[in-house]
Amino acid sequence: MSPGLVRGYLYVLMGGLFLQGVGSLLFRTVSSLPAHSPLLVRGVFGIDFWHSWVHILWGAAGLALLIARPGAEVATRLALVFGVFYTTLGVLGVGLHHPFGLQLGNFENSFHLTAGPLTLLIGALAARSGSAAQPRPSSSSSSSSS
Repeated sequence: MSPGLVRGYLYVLMGGLFLQGVGSLLFRTVSSLPAHSPLLVRGVFGIDFWHSWVHILWGAAGLALLIARPGAEVATRLALVFGVFYTTLGVLGVGLHHPFGLQLGNFENSFHLTAGPLTLLIGALAARSGSAAQPRPSSSSSSSSS
């Protein structure tokens, strides 16, 4: 998988998480917004306070990492860690009532169980193609000139 594609996907994902988290905090602080918003908007921005911060922190940390460390290996590791975290959060959200105090409903669990495994798959494919592109050490010793 192309390193540029992985990084592009992660930029969109992390930027989206950050914006969604900030939007959710605004949605929570302006009390008139939920009452006058369509169902889809309430679903996207209606997450609880602490869950908003999870999205903000993941988004900000992910963007900062992608900007500070432009290498393919960092993007691959970010994809793998994010994928494991969000897949786990999705499974816990389905299996437990409000894991870690987060109010996770069907909408949130659907997102976590989509974004998590997809990002994990992208990270695994990037790791696989990255390791295939690495030069393998030669088994023959270099000959010395006489």
